[in-house]
Amino acid sequence: MRRIVVTGGSGQLATAIRHAAATSRNEYHIFGREEFDICDIRSIEHGIEGANVVINCAAYTDVEGAESNYEEAVRVNDDGVRMLAEACTKRNITLIHISTDYVFGGDTERRAPYTEADTAQPINAYGRSKLAGESHVVAMRQGIVVRTSWLYSPWGNNFCKKMLHLTSERDTLRVVNDQHGTPTSALSLARALVYAIDSNAIETMHGLYHYSDEGSCTWYDFAVEIARHNASGCTIAPCTSTDYPTKAKRPAYSVLDTRRIYAIDGIERRCWQEALTEVISLINSKI
Repeated sequence: MRRIVVTGGSGQLATAIRHAAATSRNEYHIFGREEFDICDIRSIEHGIEGANVVINCAAYTDVEGAESNYEEAVRVNDDGVRMLAEACTKRNITLIHISTDYVFGGDTERRAPYTEADTAQPINAYGRSKLAGESHVVAMRQGIVVRTSWLYSPWGNNFCKKMLHLTSERDTLRVVNDQHGTPTSALSLARALVYAIDSNAIETMHGLYHYSDEGSCTWYDFAVEIARHNASGCTIAPCTSTDYPTKAKRPAYSVLDTRRIYAIDGIERRCWQEALTEVISLINSKI
């Protein structure tokens, strides 16, 4: 039986892992920042004691905030990951680190999903800090980086929950229609991670992997599908990114090629619409 330590315990992915691992034969220990701070070496050493695998879900995730607070983004997403990777290396612990599609630039003309071999060229501060953190894990003998995209869940703050709220309150809404990606349920990703560990697949895994639900869409498409589930009378209109200028640039295209991770026999494939149905059902049941 393995001891699995999960950081970022208050976040949506760590919460999803708690649910996905409920019937696992391994021991999963979910820690919030107050118990396991990846920016504090003493906290790291205490937190990983006795662990066989660490899943790092802790991150600075404020994409807009990273533009004006880059030092803090680097402190968590780069320096913190480096310290965690070094500590895991010393103790021969497998580290699974969660990263993002925002390490890619995604120009407006691109329509080919990004593979793990494609060159990462982030166009915002958040993406740069996450890419820097990846390098420390990839350099490990037992390091695994899983990039994911457009993560949402029944927990925390995310696009799905925001749209459910806004479409129930407003008559009209405008949503960006020129950014393409793949909505990914945190539950889908959590189940894939738990399966990879429980099936011993991680013993032959190393380096970069891309994980998302199947298919792609724009934020506008995603919002329309969310509103359909909500039986909302809200009219959603498409708009462009220039209609809603932000500090941080977003990739126009950041769809991930997931063939490498789905080559692991037993990892479930679901289209993003099917995964969304499950998440909204759980939200409506007030899980």
